[in-house]
Amino acid sequence: MEFRPYHRFENNFKLERLVNKLRKSGHIPDGVCENFFRYHQGMTQKLHAAKYNIDRLNGKLTNPEMMEAADTTGDFMFETNMFVDGFFYNSGSSLDILARIVLTLFGIALPNRVYFETAFNKLTSVRPGDPILPKLRHPVWRPLFLDYRNTQTHEVILLSRIHIDIENFGNEQIRKIVFPLPDNPRVLPRIRTFEQNPDVIKYITQQFTRILSIANTVYGDIYSRGRISGAFPI
Repeated sequence: MEFRPYHRFENNFKLERLVNKLRKSGHIPDGVCENFFRYHQGMTQKLHAAKYNIDRLNGKLTNPEMMEAADTTGDFMFETNMFVDGFFYNSGSSLDILARIVLTLFGIALPNRVYFETAFNKLTSVRPGDPILPKLRHPVWRPLFLDYRNTQTHEVILLSRIHIDIENFGNEQIRKIVFPLPDNPRVLPRIRTFEQNPDVIKYITQQFTRILSIANTVYGDIYSRGRISGAFPI
C-alpha cells in the first residue's frame, strides 16, 4: 500500500500474503487470523483517512480562490480546523491499532485498553530484549503530537492565526495560506506563541511520514520472523 507522496507501506502486502498463506496451511489459529485482519483493516482505514485530511487541507490552503474567503468567512476556519482534527484523530488512532496487531501476532492477550505504548510495555514484561522493542519505543516527537491531538479533541481548536505566504519562482508567484501551530496549545489563544511549528501542513506531513515509517518497519519485522518460523503467533 502506498501513500504517495508521503511514504510507501509495502510491507503491508507482504504480511497480508503471509498471513493468508499460513491460514491455508493451518499454521495460524483462526482467532489470530481473524483479529489480525480486523485490526489491520482498521489501521489502514485510519491511515487513509489521515492522508485524506492532509490532502484536503493542503488543497484548501493553496487554492487561489480561497485567499479572499480566508479573511471573510467563519466556514473557512471551521473546515481547516476540521481537517486538522481529522488528521490528528485518525493518525493517532492508527498507532494504537498497530499495537493491537503486534500483540495479536505475538500471541499476547490484549488488555481492555490498548495504546501504542501498550505493545512496548507488554512485550518488555514477557519478552525483554526482543529485537522489535526498539521499533516500538515511544518516539521523541510523540508527546507534542499527543498534546496537539488531545487539545484539539477535548479542549480548543489549534488553528487560530493565519497569514498569506508568497514565494517567487522565476516568473511564477505562488501564494498559500499558512496556519502556524501554537507552541503551547493549552494556553489562552490571545497569549499563544507560534515559533516551533510555523506551518501546519509541514508539521502534519512530517508526522504522517513518521507514522507510516513506524508501521512499515514494524510490519517488516513481524513479516520476516513469521516467514522464518512458518507460523503465527511468533
